[in-house]
Amino acid sequence: MKVGQTIKHKKPDQDDSLVPLINIVFLMLIFFMVAGHISQSDPIKVQPPLSASDTKQIEQPLVIVVSDDGQVAIDQDIVADDNLLPSINQQFEAAADKEKFRILVKVDGSLPVERLQHVLSIIKQSGIKRVSLATQKQAEIS
Repeated sequence: MKVGQTIKHKKPDQDDSLVPLINIVFLMLIFFMVAGHISQSDPIKVQPPLSASDTKQIEQPLVIVVSDDGQVAIDQDIVADDNLLPSINQQFEAAADKEKFRILVKVDGSLPVERLQHVLSIIKQSGIKRVSLATQKQAEIS
């Protein structure tokens, strides 16, 4: 044992205070990855009409979105009425299982009925029989 020798104290490392912060950031990242749900949104914002039916569809349909101002979108692309029928036929020809091919039409609840009828008549010209109209479940009044 040496007498008179001074003990050198280790300087507190400045990085030690970052470790808890890094742990919290990673925990928050994991929480938001698990709790969050990432889904592709429609290119046009619509508020579907209300419905009392609760029928759910299983297979993935071709989604046609019609906004309240009459814009039509297929698979994230806004199309004109003249290009709607060729786009539907192209999607049908590219489908792997033509027997299960179906169309889901999502329209805004405030869309005029005449505009919806026009879009549905274009879809009818394609010859596809499995067409659904997307609605949101009506809240039960008690």
